[in-house]
Amino acid sequence: MKNLIKNFNNLEKKDKTMFLLIITTIGSVIIAFIKLIFALTIPSLWFFVNSGFLIVLSLSRFFSIRDYGKQRSIKEEKEKQKIGYKNYLNNGILLIILGIMYFFVSVYMYYKGTNTTMHEYLTYLVALNAFWSISWSIYGMVKYKRKSSPILKAVKITNFANAMTSIVLTQVVLLDTYAKEYDLTQINGYTGMGVSLAIIIMGLYMIINIQKVEE
Repeated sequence: MKNLIKNFNNLEKKDKTMFLLIITTIGSVIIAFIKLIFALTIPSLWFFVNSGFLIVLSLSRFFSIRDYGKQRSIKEEKEKQKIGYKNYLNNGILLIILGIMYFFVSVYMYYKGTNTTMHEYLTYLVALNAFWSISWSIYGMVKYKRKSSPILKAVKITNFANAMTSIVLTQVVLLDTYAKEYDLTQINGYTGMGVSLAIIIMGLYMIINIQKVEE
């Protein structure tokens, strides 16, 4: 364990970030499948959509890890930038597609309503996961704001997008569990649509801003 910690401390900043990314990505996949189990057992469309969203973004992270490894093995600077820019662009396009899909799901829920009642303790776990997701994404955005490669920038933005969907899921679970007597269908729908538009805007920002991203 001591050797592992020592080796980690000897890594460069970008390598430390990527190592933590690998760990958190594995954790995200596990959480996604747990949410998928909830989606099938409750059942809940919101859990299903959230788990699918997280699985897709986790796959995107694995591709980012792969591309980062390619960069490390290439000496030519232009080729490194090409890989980084392509990864950044692909993540931007992915966010737009996911945002549009999330928007239509939110519209459907606006009219059809939600039914995601859970046990009290499970709602706390959902809220805790959302708090962790948003805290970690904000930490990454602040700590590695400057001098980050396009790949790491893309990862930070997609992490924040995922955290936003976790917040929507938490709202749905809490309101459906503790406020059954009120008709809150519209609130959940509006929140989902608002988050989906924010995700689309982030994707557009990545595409428009790609020329300004520096290695």
